[in-house]
Amino acid sequence: MYFAIVRKLSTSVVPTMKSFTHGCVVLTALAVVDTASAYNNGRGMRPPMGWNSWCTDSICNAFGDDPCTEKLVKSVADSIIDQGMDKLGYNYVALDDCWSAKTRDAHGRLQADPSKFPNGLAEVATYVHSKNLSFGVYTCVGTKTCKGDRPGSYNNWTIDAETLAGWGVDLVKMDHCSAPHGIPDRELYGNMSAALNHTGRSILFSLCQWGNQEVYEWGADVAQMYRIQMDHLPLWHFPGDSAGAGVGQGVVDIIEYMATLVPSKWIKQYGWLDPDFLMTMYPITMDFTKSRTEFTFWSMWSAPLLVSTDIRHMSNDMHTILMNPEVIAIDQDSLNTAADRVRGAMGGPQVWVRDLANGDKAVVLFNSASNTSATINVTWAELNCTEKSYHVRDLWERQDVGEHVGGIGVADIAPRDVRLYRLSAPTLFSDFH
Repeated sequence: MYFAIVRKLSTSVVPTMKSFTHGCVVLTALAVVDTASAYNNGRGMRPPMGWNSWCTDSICNAFGDDPCTEKLVKSVADSIIDQGMDKLGYNYVALDDCWSAKTRDAHGRLQADPSKFPNGLAEVATYVHSKNLSFGVYTCVGTKTCKGDRPGSYNNWTIDAETLAGWGVDLVKMDHCSAPHGIPDRELYGNMSAALNHTGRSILFSLCQWGNQEVYEWGADVAQMYRIQMDHLPLWHFPGDSAGAGVGQGVVDIIEYMATLVPSKWIKQYGWLDPDFLMTMYPITMDFTKSRTEFTFWSMWSAPLLVSTDIRHMSNDMHTILMNPEVIAIDQDSLNTAADRVRGAMGGPQVWVRDLANGDKAVVLFNSASNTSATINVTWAELNCTEKSYHVRDLWERQDVGEHVGGIGVADIAPRDVRLYRLSAPTLFSDFH
């Protein structure tokens, strides 16, 4: 649930993968390569999408244990298929903390809490796989997990990696609680990274160590996704005193911190910055506007789209946000870059832009004020656009708004709200969509 970071070496050891058999990757060698290379073991070519259990059926585990059970996991997997979410790329079903028993078994292996998972996690993984979905679990780099006094993986890298791979796990999220002092996080997480790859199974490694040691400089060397700040709460603004980097735990706080990082400097294929999971339509605290703005920015950053709220029987508002293929296409764009802020600051109008693989640009006009509407104008020159005119498509309204010369302006953008546009240079035979 939290994070940290370290300085990049000039070279790093990353796995070289040779072949795939029945969905598994055979680890054939370790090669020393320049750190420009990212962690590629066959998973994570695009930002992962799916569901995480942390804030479903609970107040994000602020009280008691994670209520996630075998029944809930299976019902979520069913809902992903029934609602067609898998067709848009949502394919991970992941457990967070508190799935495990409080002790290891007689052989020193992790084991599931039998009251929550009476048939064990291998059976749950088999069920998830039967839906052509992928299954994820949580562990911790320290001696204990963050909640419930459950065993962490410190100095159990090999046995835990083998146990999880043996169950058929496809994603491992590793938290940072109880981490030993004096050992660089890059080394700690590198131990689990190597152990997972040594199993021969292709597993997406989600590094969750809270952003304190410049993880953006080395995270992609050991994991396909890595947290870059403190935990996200289902709030718009919350200064927070949680462990980790950043300026707060709310949506607008994460947006501000990401602006300081200049995310396009760090994003790469198989190496995704993770602002934490999505809190889409969390009851009471995350209304449609806040949730849509959150999803907009996560997509503009090519961030993992792992929804932590209840996706079963989605409301119309939740469906509108999570099931918009044009916005998802921005997140999954093959250029493998991220939006940067070109103008503005927290509390006022902002403009963000990113390039897309086909030469288009995605642009966000964001009113970060909490109480007043804003008019935002931007010129094509400010966005580094070279044409005089561009076709403009509103991705949330899913409609064209015409050809605009020189720039675009929008009046009365509501507080906390966004406009998300896709710009395309006009051609003689342009079909724009």
